[in-house]
Amino acid sequence: MNLDAYLHRIRFAGDPRPDRATLAALMQAQLKTVPFENLDQQLGIPVPTGVESAFAKVVERCRGGWCFELNALFGWALTEIGFKVQTLAAHVGDNGETRSAPADHMVLRVDCEQPLLVDVGFGGSMIEPVALLQESVEQPPYILSVTKEDDGYFRFSEQLAGEEPTSFDYRLTPVGYTYFDAVSETLQTDEDSSFRRMLKAQRRYPGRHVILRGCVRKEIGPGGVSETVLMSSAELVDCLQDDFELQVPEIETAWPAIRRRHEQLFG
Repeated sequence: MNLDAYLHRIRFAGDPRPDRATLAALMQAQLKTVPFENLDQQLGIPVPTGVESAFAKVVERCRGGWCFELNALFGWALTEIGFKVQTLAAHVGDNGETRSAPADHMVLRVDCEQPLLVDVGFGGSMIEPVALLQESVEQPPYILSVTKEDDGYFRFSEQLAGEEPTSFDYRLTPVGYTYFDAVSETLQTDEDSSFRRMLKAQRRYPGRHVILRGCVRKEIGPGGVSETVLMSSAELVDCLQDDFELQVPEIETAWPAIRRRHEQLFG
C-alpha cells in the first residue's frame, strides 16, 4: 500500500501533516471523492475486512465501500501521516436496546489537540471531525451532536430539518479491525440485513448530499430536498456514474432484485 496513491485517489494536493487542519482537509477530500456504497453486497460478491482489501478496492479500482472499508482505509492513511488513531466499535440506531449484540459500525478516535470522533463511513453527514466526548455543531445541512449516556456510552446523532435523527452509540474501548469480521459476514449474508435488502450509495459534495436508497435518488442542498425514482437498469448505471463516479455496469444484472426489494420496502 502506498500513501501517495491514496492521496492521489482522494485528490489531496497538500502537504499532509498530523495537525487539525490537515485532518479536516483529508476527511473532506475522501468524502467528496469516495462514496459510501454497497454494490458488491447487492451483487453477492464477498467483501473482506482488512486494510489491504480496502486499499485495493477504493484506491486501485476507484470504488467506494462501507464503514469497515472506508474507516479502516482512512485510519491507515492517518496513521501513515503521523496521527494517533484508535478504532472504536459502535451500535447503529439501537437506543441502548441491543447492545448485547455485536457492534455493527466502525468509527475512529483521533487524538489531535483534543480527542476527536472521525467517521467517513456513515454516509457523509459528518464532514469535519467532532469532539469525541460531547459537542453539538452545525455542518450544513445537518446538526450533529455527541451526548453522554447513563451507561458509559456516547451517542452520535445527525439531524436533518424535518426528519428523524439517525444515531450510533459507542464506547471508548479500542478494538482491532478483526473485531468486525463476524458482523461483516452476517450483514452480507443475512437476507434481513439492510445491506442485502437495499442498494445504498451516498456522496457528500460541497453544500449538498446525494443519497441513493433502493431506486430513490435524493439530493439535499440549500434549496431543500428533491427526490426522483429510477425506473430502469440503465438509469441506475447512469446515476452511479454521474453522481458517484462509480463505473459498475454489472449492477444491471442485479436490477430485478433491487427493484423487487425496493417495492417490498417502499411500495
